[in-house]
Amino acid sequence: MRKLIPAIVTASLLSTTASADVLGIYAGVGNWKPDFSGNIANNSDTSLNIGSDVDVDRDNQTGFYLAFEHPLPVIPNVMITQQDMASSGSGTFTGTFGNETFAGDINAEMDLSHQDYTLYYEILDNWVNLDLGLTARKFDGFAEVTDANDPATSDRESFDFTLPMLYGKARFDLPFTGLSVSAILNYISAGGNTVSDTSLILGYESSIGLGVEGGIRTFNLDVDDEDDFTTDLEFDGVFINLTYHF
Repeated sequence: MRKLIPAIVTASLLSTTASADVLGIYAGVGNWKPDFSGNIANNSDTSLNIGSDVDVDRDNQTGFYLAFEHPLPVIPNVMITQQDMASSGSGTFTGTFGNETFAGDINAEMDLSHQDYTLYYEILDNWVNLDLGLTARKFDGFAEVTDANDPATSDRESFDFTLPMLYGKARFDLPFTGLSVSAILNYISAGGNTVSDTSLILGYESSIGLGVEGGIRTFNLDVDDEDDFTTDLEFDGVFINLTYHF
């Protein structure tokens, strides 16, 4: 991290000619349908296994992004992203979660929704596009486990933390077609936490700025004792977005 961050800053200072020629706004909204798997624990050595102890519903998760690009050198572009990641399920669990002990059928809810605040620079801006920057990913959610036969036996644990992440996006435009192929990566590995979020995208943009994009997104969350939570979770599945560029 200490080497990569100065490299991004240096690259940004060298890339003023790659800045956007005019003001631009990019927006997208859509759905992601991921599979949930892995382990989550709170205040205990007992891990709740998603996919084994609990069969979590594979729900549609809504997300949107809004990016603002400008021609001013040195000053970074800005992007804000909101991603819903809430689901529920049921299963059988024997162990401790939070302040309660369970032995039998349970219902579980989990919300790992988050917001990204990204500052980035355009290193390349032609038919090959390259953006590099930093993201602050803010989680504000909860995990709740309830005894299916005794609803009074329940524990809801909330968490609220922010992780800094490296951000990179590469896009290749296919000339005269409106088609593009992109890859997006957010990544951090520090202090016992490793988070990676990768998207592979095929997109189309019309001459009036309306478009559509879809692909595969894989999100891995390996967090060690943040707000007393320890997780090793993976979410992966297909997504589709409607987009507009003006």
